[in-house]
Amino acid sequence: MIEINDKYYKGYEGEHEIQFIKSYNNGSSKILSIWDGYFDDIMRSIEPSENGWTGLAYYYHLCIGWYNENPWRIPNLKDCLLQFNNLETRNFRFEKTKNVLEEICSIISDAINENESIWIAEE
Repeated sequence: MIEINDKYYKGYEGEHEIQFIKSYNNGSSKILSIWDGYFDDIMRSIEPSENGWTGLAYYYHLCIGWYNENPWRIPNLKDCLLQFNNLETRNFRFEKTKNVLEEICSIISDAINENESIWIAEE
């Protein structure tokens, strides 16, 4: 069974889409489908550390990961969740970006708690 949440892609059909895919061991999956403008808004809000880009921002800014493999497995969900949870949300360009971030954090947190993986796909 595939459960799709496309609430944050509706109205943007035909534009780039990012999917966060949680795959279960039983073969089913849960997909969060978002407009890539929201994703870009989130990723541009991440600041580099003293040593440069880290976590998911590293892959985003170097255009690797899901740019090369589609779908691509997020390698360290705990680091990714920490990075997202530490974002300053008041500077987002789009009003709904904060809600999208909360949905992404929720699916990642669930995957961590259930020892599952999250994959990113760009459509």
